[in-house]
Amino acid sequence: MNKVMVVLSVVGLAACSGPQPTQYTHSLYQCGDRELSVTEDSQADTVQFELGGVWYKLLRVESKEGRKYAFGLTSFWQHGDQTIVANNNTTLLTCHSGKST
Repeated sequence: MNKVMVVLSVVGLAACSGPQPTQYTHSLYQCGDRELSVTEDSQADTVQFELGGVWYKLLRVESKEGRKYAFGLTSFWQHGDQTIVANNNTTLLTCHSGKST
């Protein structure tokens, strides 16, 4: 009977703990003469940014080096202090790490 009570207590506690709030990181990248504002959601493994009037939300994908996000033909690849935004294998922006908040 005591074992059943312990199991029920643990299950009850697990049911009470909801998902953790999402932690967003906002970063500003310097891309030549322009800045790129990027929001990273580490819980969902996504990045979001606006480029040329279009909003992009990219998902984390496997990468041999650095961190890479992609969706469709668009990619956002962070390697060291350099970030490359590409579409259809054509580099759109080459950026350097900026401030994070």
